[in-house]
Amino acid sequence: MYCDNNKRFIYLLGYVFNHFASAVNHLKPGLSLLVRRPFVLVLISALAMVGACPLAHAQSREAQIIERTVAAYGGEHLLTLPGISVSETWYHYSQWLSGHALQGPMVTYLSEQQNDYRIDFVAKRKVFKQANSRLVGSHGSDAPEVIHRLFAGNKGASIDHALQRFQPSSRITFDNTSLGYEAMLDTLIVRKLAQLKQPSQWLDTAYIAGVPHDVIAVPLDGKAQTSHTLYLNQNNGLLSRMMTEQQGKKRFYDFMAHRTSGAIRWASQVLVSTADGPQYHSKARTVSVAKPVDASFQIPAAYQRAPAVTPFDVSELTVRELATGVYFVGQDWGYSLFVDAGDYLISAGTWQMNEQAGTGTGSWAKALARLRQSTSLSKPVKYHIVTHHHTDHLRGLRDTLAEDTTLLVHPADKNAVAEALGPHVRIETIPAPYTLAGGKIRLLDVPNSHAAHNLVVYLSEPQILLTEDMFGSSFEQALHSPARWPDLDTYYRLDALVERLNEQGIKVAQYVSSHHGRVLTQADIDRAMAIPRTERPVLLQRLFEGQ
Repeated sequence: MYCDNNKRFIYLLGYVFNHFASAVNHLKPGLSLLVRRPFVLVLISALAMVGACPLAHAQSREAQIIERTVAAYGGEHLLTLPGISVSETWYHYSQWLSGHALQGPMVTYLSEQQNDYRIDFVAKRKVFKQANSRLVGSHGSDAPEVIHRLFAGNKGASIDHALQRFQPSSRITFDNTSLGYEAMLDTLIVRKLAQLKQPSQWLDTAYIAGVPHDVIAVPLDGKAQTSHTLYLNQNNGLLSRMMTEQQGKKRFYDFMAHRTSGAIRWASQVLVSTADGPQYHSKARTVSVAKPVDASFQIPAAYQRAPAVTPFDVSELTVRELATGVYFVGQDWGYSLFVDAGDYLISAGTWQMNEQAGTGTGSWAKALARLRQSTSLSKPVKYHIVTHHHTDHLRGLRDTLAEDTTLLVHPADKNAVAEALGPHVRIETIPAPYTLAGGKIRLLDVPNSHAAHNLVVYLSEPQILLTEDMFGSSFEQALHSPARWPDLDTYYRLDALVERLNEQGIKVAQYVSSHHGRVLTQADIDRAMAIPRTERPVLLQRLFEGQ
């Protein structure tokens, strides 16, 4: 083995030997000292054991903790994972607007979410499916909201199982396909953690259920505005808790009841909460660590590509005269109707998400100011019709004080309106049906689950109908799909509205909504009524077919 045609190996061996001999000659004085003074050797050994460089020792602590956790979750099996499939059910708790004024403005909603997501790490493919069923809230049916997002072949797509069609989407990427639900799976958090030893920082020791945990800060998403703090069990290395903080708001993820699938660990129970209470609580979860089958990433063969849609431009505060003396004013998500009744104006509809800083800055006041600027109308607003008790349609109505405006309210909503706006606003309860302006304006009550009392405003001569939360479209031509919330529920509200209009023999030429700039025609409503309200079993079968 030492012979080679060019003698290169023998030459290299001689070169190394000569340098080794030279190094030994330089070390002779030191070796002689160790022979004469053995205690020096003992001292060097002791220093090596305790660590002669405290800084290097501190830098390695985080790496040791992370390596222990990665090993607990499967080590090399985790890092080389070809794919993963997760099937889970969550209870989702949220605070939202009440369906009845006696409940107060806000109540707790409870939804059940059935999730299925699959990741192919090798081919960089991902699919996410969700059926979101509202159990407690102001929904109009048991039909679930269904979401199906896909990323494969470096392209994203959204699949609509209500209308059985799909839409390519550049907004769907490999990272955002699952809408953040991967952050609730500890296995994937630890897989990402394995690459973040250097920037991680040990903070403290904390006790969870009597067990000590290392607390470390980790830049999991690489965003400076979001911090991640992990609590890692010192006994078994498992992730017990994660805390995130963004703009001062903290969220807590507690991982419990860990199980094993193919050498990979995962928490079968998870609680996600804030200081205000629980948000998500897992009901069931199963995890498979095999590579997902190709069929998971395919669009159903019978589904058609959805036509491209153009959003209706609502960026500017606009004034449109729908008929003589009838003005539709607003922008973004809030519009108001103003009717010239002769000596005064009557208004209906408004929307505002948050309280404004001062008087005259709310959406209703801005709409009125723009109307007067555009038309030179200086008449006072004598009445404003409050359609229902939801606070997003009440905010800003304190500005009616400056106009000495009387708020017309359904009797069941009077206390809720007074509580929201204070004692100084003028409130007058009215029966429904009710007429104004010499019979030119009719008010009808259309009860539904969204709000127990919904006053709709009908102008008989121009056949214009205003509703606030009943139905509308944010597109120039298209209508929303009933697959997603809140559009899913607005179709059931539309059914209630059309039934009420038919009972009264009311004909409508123009439909306007407080949330949409687009004015709908009767032909648009007929199209909406023809769209099927797909029943729950059918939607679930389409969404989870073949799984």
